[in-house]
Amino acid sequence: MQKLSPVPYGSLIFAPMEGITDEAFRKTILKLYPEWDYLATDFLRVPSAGKYPLKHLVTHFGKELSDVGWVKDKTMFQILTSHRSFTVEMVKDVAQLGYPWMDINLGCPSNTVTKNGGGSSLLLDLNTLRSLIKNIRENFPGRLTAKIRTGFHDTSGFKDSIRLLNDEGIEMITVHGRTRDMMYKVPAEWNYIEEAVKISQVPIVGNGDIWCSADVDRMLKETGCHAVMVARGALKFPWMAQTYKRGFREETSHERLQKIKEFFQEYRTQLESESISLRGLLKQSKSVSRYMLDGVENGEAIRRKLLLSQTPPDFFDILKSL
Repeated sequence: MQKLSPVPYGSLIFAPMEGITDEAFRKTILKLYPEWDYLATDFLRVPSAGKYPLKHLVTHFGKELSDVGWVKDKTMFQILTSHRSFTVEMVKDVAQLGYPWMDINLGCPSNTVTKNGGGSSLLLDLNTLRSLIKNIRENFPGRLTAKIRTGFHDTSGFKDSIRLLNDEGIEMITVHGRTRDMMYKVPAEWNYIEEAVKISQVPIVGNGDIWCSADVDRMLKETGCHAVMVARGALKFPWMAQTYKRGFREETSHERLQKIKEFFQEYRTQLESESISLRGLLKQSKSVSRYMLDGVENGEAIRRKLLLSQTPPDFFDILKSL
């Protein structure tokens, strides 16, 4: 496996999001908005008994995208694991398939995930976390990164977690500026991203409350971080990287609606190319539309109509009428 070059300063990363950043979604982003420097798969849970067949890993990454070298190079394959999972086996399989970049999810706040010892709950026991990271590093020769929160209940172990990841060979750390208990209820605390920059020997990626192109610029300047990862803001504005790199300006409501329609037209094409069921097409389209209408004139009423639509034609007819 060829070692990837370091992530350039100022890179924009489309964050991993469960149930969203699958192959069809990433193909849509790659086609319409290639200005995103990197993208991520949604996380794949490492099983606690046995292991997945290789074809399952390929399907998760995307069968078509797996055959495109430059796409593999700019895509992080994110895993969600715990000390009880068959982690080493999956790590070896990901390496065998030639995926050059693996990211470890240490930030998921979901109760379902944390009660099973995964995601942000790993920040509660740094000795166990150290052992887990060490085992992954020893069995994955590619780029290995991690995404964390500032802590679980509080931030008392934040500095230690950053130093631990540095010590065990993590090559880049994404810091989401909230603890697990904060969920998404309060503003992200960017000062912890700045703190991580000061103590880390590896690049820090800032994450949390990036809602527009101007926030990308502000994050880089205020925290000194190396790159920026965008999650919910990227669902609201999938074209954010394009706007940022072309010289960000406030778009009109009409321009935004046109971009929303353009996005869903391409997304529908990609979903249908995978022979998705009508039910699946409607479900995925509704999921992706969740944030996209925030701030649009009559956006709440439009979103309500979309979420209440009963068939794909109903959903797309509403968009077409905008």
